[in-house]
Amino acid sequence: MRKTRRKLEEMLWVTGLHNFARAVYGRTAGREVAAARAKIRSFYAQLIPQPSLVFDIGANVGAMSAIFAALGNRVIALEPNGDCARHIQLSYADYGIDVIQAVAGAEDGLATIRLSDERDDISSLSVEWMEAIKNEHPNYSELWSKQATVPMLKLDTLVTHYGAPEFIKIDVEGYEESVLAGLSLQPPLLSFEFNAAFLPATERCLDSKVFAADSEFNYALGDPSTFEHPWMGKDQIKKLLGSMDKQDRHGDIFVRRPRLQA
Repeated sequence: MRKTRRKLEEMLWVTGLHNFARAVYGRTAGREVAAARAKIRSFYAQLIPQPSLVFDIGANVGAMSAIFAALGNRVIALEPNGDCARHIQLSYADYGIDVIQAVAGAEDGLATIRLSDERDDISSLSVEWMEAIKNEHPNYSELWSKQATVPMLKLDTLVTHYGAPEFIKIDVEGYEESVLAGLSLQPPLLSFEFNAAFLPATERCLDSKVFAADSEFNYALGDPSTFEHPWMGKDQIKKLLGSMDKQDRHGDIFVRRPRLQA
């Protein structure tokens, strides 16, 4: 999170005014945010049977975790940035979200992640992704100002501990391919972030061995509230993504198991 926002939140938590400040925000500047989140909540309510187990991989400040939890799901949130993880724990203490300060990857162990004091949404383990984004946005070149060593867990390890989830959301800024490599059983529904400026990695994710050959695919641009097309096969979604305008186009690709077909 931005330094100024982090310091303000620390002060509000220490003084016990954080819930009051959230209520004031919700009645003023937060109205637009609340309306947008209501659309996202409606979108996921139709996709995920409640109650379910949900893994939120790359939870950031917990907005999506809170939406999943508000729908009645049990949420396991992985977030490597300590400031963001603490924000989830304090801001959504009554939501019952299990927060783990870690990253997901192909192996259990340790990993070094690059972080930014200016933007909490660009933390990444992928040097390739960071270079692609810097080429797209030269002003980002100095944003990754620090690094941290954090635990790395395979999704299979989470499954062993918590059980098989109904839905896995992966948003890890270019590291999606490695996260999928740590998963051996396809869940009923899974999503991973894509960026049109980084499509080769997206195609490798689509080819992940964890996805059944007859899986169906779709995508939503920006914050997911509607699908762009009907469900389709892998070759079709690759063709659509390949024809997409490469500048500032990002969203989430959804993959469902064949048994979920209508």
